Amino acid sequence: MFTKEYLEVKIMLLMKKLIVVFLSVILCTMAPFTSYAAGNNAHTPQASLYIRSTSAIVQAQGNGKLYLENILGATRIVDQLGVKTIEVQTLRNGYWQSIHTIAKDDYLYNTGTYAYACYYNGTPGTQYRSYVEFYVANAGGEETKIVTSQPVTAN
Repeated sequence: MFTKEYLEVKIMLLMKKLIVVFLSVILCTMAPFTSYAAGNNAHTPQASLYIRSTSAIVQAQGNGKLYLENILGATRIVDQLGVKTIEVQTLRNGYWQSIHTIAKDDYLYNTGTYAYACYYNGTPGTQYRSYVEFYVANAGGEETKIVTSQPVTAN
């Protein structure tokens, strides 16, 4: 048969295991849970009310020619979207300086996507980037986002 001390130790170990399980259950129920909506009307959380995505790219094409591509995506069909300005900048004395305005106040209406692509003739060996002020307006609200492309050296 079992001794009294042996049974007391077994009961203590069983009590410790039950306490650990009980505390684990309590802690799990206190942890925050994230829920997601399902179905056709589900919306993904946005960091911006109007602007879903932006892209500003400059690519060297050879002989000093640069290809600029600027894309703006709205969170939905909006009243107005486009660019306040697209500028070409060059690095001079450690600072980026605008040297040419490609587009100014160029907008589309009642759409959700804007794209502007063009070429710029630069000087081989010179570093360039684009500076873009994207703009969206809808139902009395508006938003502007400034984006600069990665620098590229014209070849």
